Amino acid sequence: MPARRSTAAGTSRNSGSETSPGSEDPAYKLKRKKNNEAVQRTREKTRKSAEERKERIEKLKVENIMLTQQIKSEKGHISTLRKLIIKGRTNEEQDRLIDEILNNSDYGNNHNNDVDDNEENDDVADTK
Repeated sequence: MPARRSTAAGTSRNSGSETSPGSEDPAYKLKRKKNNEAVQRTREKTRKSAEERKERIEKLKVENIMLTQQIKSEKGHISTLRKLIIKGRTNEEQDRLIDEILNNSDYGNNHNNDVDDNEENDDVADTK
């Protein structure tokens, strides 16, 4: 790679040209002022964008938690329905439970115990 040569422009940079920082030229000051304003706008836009991203991330985290809970609930519904199907017998309590699952999307996993209780009751009835 060849060595860099000094040019006249390179030496004039420190010799008080119109664009030097020490210049009292109003055009230079105006140019610097506009540049500083542009930098501030850019920085503000970047800050705003970062804040919006953080807010969106937080909303997505909350939504993810809600969806995870919904999946867990739906898996509970499936489990309850499977147990009822495998059992093969129906009674009013099972019919009520199926209707509740199918008609109410807020049906919770707590109700899975109803099927287990029914199975125990049926087992006791079968032994009598």
